[in-house]
Amino acid sequence: MNQKQLSYFLEVYRCRNIQAAADKLYLTHQGLSRVIRSLEEELGSPLFSRINRGVEPTDFATTLVPHVQRLLDDYATIQGVHTLTSQARSVVTIYALDHLFGYLGADLLLDFHRQHPEITLSILDTTDEYALESLSAGRCDLAVVNGPIDNTRFTATPLFYSRFAFRMLRDHPLAQKEHLSFEDFAGETILGKGRAYHCFRTNIDQFMLSQGLHVTVPIETPDESLLQQLVEAGLGIATTYDFTAVSHCGENTVVRYLDDDRAGHHIYLVEKAGTLPTRAGRAFKQFLLDKVTE
Repeated sequence: MNQKQLSYFLEVYRCRNIQAAADKLYLTHQGLSRVIRSLEEELGSPLFSRINRGVEPTDFATTLVPHVQRLLDDYATIQGVHTLTSQARSVVTIYALDHLFGYLGADLLLDFHRQHPEITLSILDTTDEYALESLSAGRCDLAVVNGPIDNTRFTATPLFYSRFAFRMLRDHPLAQKEHLSFEDFAGETILGKGRAYHCFRTNIDQFMLSQGLHVTVPIETPDESLLQQLVEAGLGIATTYDFTAVSHCGENTVVRYLDDDRAGHHIYLVEKAGTLPTRAGRAFKQFLLDKVTE
């Protein structure tokens, strides 16, 4: 199978109709059908069943979709690396907990560029788990995420400690307290980044729900600007890390912290264990460590 076959398969899967997919791909109905048949023969299993209004994906096709998407993403990454390599530049790909590099600031990136103009930094904001999964799969060179880190799979260097923070309206009763306990949030409406983030699961599942505290979670989103709007609209209290809470706080909101030794995580620069970093990767690692210790 090849990249073309996989991309055609995904388009038919999305459209549920051979002709509609063929129109989007600028192919004939017959030509696209031949590609799908060829792929089915190679895989040894049907991908679609004919129905009155088009096609219905088989269970096998549905199972394949995330794997096919991942392969196509990898193709795109390889093509991007090839394009940059042709420009005689080194690339360091970093998957980081979202908003973290916004917190570290543009000046840090500008300083690195001045010192290493031959290196391109490719930074992707994502979840902590996806960053580590991508690092393990070789999709990135470095990850910058919260702990804990599996030391059997990764090598982690601590950068700084980040506290859990809660953003709320200035006139909220809990805003009158300088420090909070998890018990203070019993009965409250909590907004947050979502269960794909370890910090959110820690706050909600480990320290609240498992302790018998009832909280309502109506909306989960990683968009800090949207969370700020929801807080200002009076929907609830937003939970996040301190490095995003302060930067997204408005005139009518305040940030409060937990008075609890467990209320935070270390942020780490992470490499895949047993791999030799590139020269460009080593340069950025040393630069970042020097900056955070200044």
